[in-house]
Amino acid sequence: MNPPTQTNRNNKPCVEGVVFIPVEIRALTIDEVIKAGLTIAKDVLGSVDRYCLYEVGGEIVIEYWRGNELSVKLIYADDPARALMHYYNAEKTGLVRCSYVV
Repeated sequence: MNPPTQTNRNNKPCVEGVVFIPVEIRALTIDEVIKAGLTIAKDVLGSVDRYCLYEVGGEIVIEYWRGNELSVKLIYADDPARALMHYYNAEKTGLVRCSYVV
């Protein structure tokens, strides 16, 4: 079943209040993606304490955290809304790995 996709008042796709904003990142490895995403997350959040990575079947979701309440997600997938739901399901079952930012 596909998650409900809607648009917000700015006509950006969203799921459950999540706004998707396209960005272009050029990277060849996951480490390069994490580093590039860290720069974006720091611009949005001010600082980043840790990040969590989900990578399965052509979907990549990296969630950057500041504390325990603010986060930014970087999603690479044909269907970002579906990838986000897969990420949440994987997170519940412990399949998402997290690391602290050094």
